Amino acid sequence: MLLNPLSERDVFEIDEAEEVARGWWLFLLSGLVSLVFGALILSIDWTLDGLAAFVGTLFIVHGAAIALTRPLDGGTRSTNFVVGLASAVAGIVLLAWPGRGLYTLAVFFGAWIVAQGVLHVVGAFVHRHAPFWWLVLALGLIEVPIGIWALRRPGLTLAVMITLAGVWAIVTGIWQCLIAFEVRSLPKRLNRLRPAV
Repeated sequence: MLLNPLSERDVFEIDEAEEVARGWWLFLLSGLVSLVFGALILSIDWTLDGLAAFVGTLFIVHGAAIALTRPLDGGTRSTNFVVGLASAVAGIVLLAWPGRGLYTLAVFFGAWIVAQGVLHVVGAFVHRHAPFWWLVLALGLIEVPIGIWALRRPGLTLAVMITLAGVWAIVTGIWQCLIAFEVRSLPKRLNRLRPAV
């Protein structure tokens, strides 16, 4: 679910748009799962271990969704696979880390969200020709401050961590649902634009 920041492509072909559009339902499913996770994160009275396990599971789900989809710029899946694998590994570490504390959860969560936000921002600027680049940019601009706030250690409480994780999950879920419908209609939009060019 990235615009590959390492790609130097400036043309989005119809066949690539059709390939990306085939996975629109995966974006929607991932978005709905993220919305449900976000609502649960904000509505349950969590223990630290419970929250870490839940956020770890969310990272694994996000990682699987990213790894299974093609980049939104129509490029190869290798970047998505690497980012998806990294997200899943971060989730597994959160699940498996014995004796994790609030500091560990904040560092893992914050560092990953900042990294993902930076990838989104850079990818959006590199692919300003993509029809939905501004949605990717908006997500990145929301993720970076959420991640930085999680990395701030003074005064970080479990309640703040719950709020950050819940807000991030909901924002990401809304974004994925919007992208799902954008991606679904992308081939039709490109076909309408091509004859005019």
